[in-house]
Amino acid sequence: MTTILERIAAGERSAVDDCVREYGDLVWRLARRHLDHAPGEVEDAVQDVFVEIWMSAGRYDRERGGEAAFVATLAHRRLIDRRREHTARTRRNARAASMKPPAAGALTGALEGREVAARLVGAFDGLPAGEREALWMSVYGGLSHREIGLATESPVGTVKSRLRRAMVRLSAVVAGTGPSMASQPGVGEAAS
Repeated sequence: MTTILERIAAGERSAVDDCVREYGDLVWRLARRHLDHAPGEVEDAVQDVFVEIWMSAGRYDRERGGEAAFVATLAHRRLIDRRREHTARTRRNARAASMKPPAAGALTGALEGREVAARLVGAFDGLPAGEREALWMSVYGGLSHREIGLATESPVGTVKSRLRRAMVRLSAVVAGTGPSMASQPGVGEAAS
């Protein structure tokens, strides 16, 4: 008798429904157990698992083990990946949320006494809030453009533009070729 996975691999459409009926409860139980800390992701994870099962059906070999064991193994592996992705995303978001730039003037004490450092501090403090926040998360926090975008709910292109503008402004001020931050066009909350 042909197994459900062999039927899926052969392209039989009704086998997909049979697979969900036969292994749906197993996959749901595994998903709830693996993602107990993220119950909102269980339904998406179950869908991912079934897509993986359907894509991998051709690899099933009844000589190497039972069909249920094959399904459980695929589900287990995919759910572990999903749990790791969720944990990493949660950690990145928490790290990004805790990386707010210092308030204007907060760096002055640490860099006092050096002319270039003082200009840099003044220039940093004078950056528009969006540029200051993006630069702080990038330099101090080591976040990627994508991570900064997620933390600030901004498109990656906006993050890149903010970082570029901030670096151009800071470079000019430090080099002594740029005007003070207050006199630069576009500086302010609307420019961020």
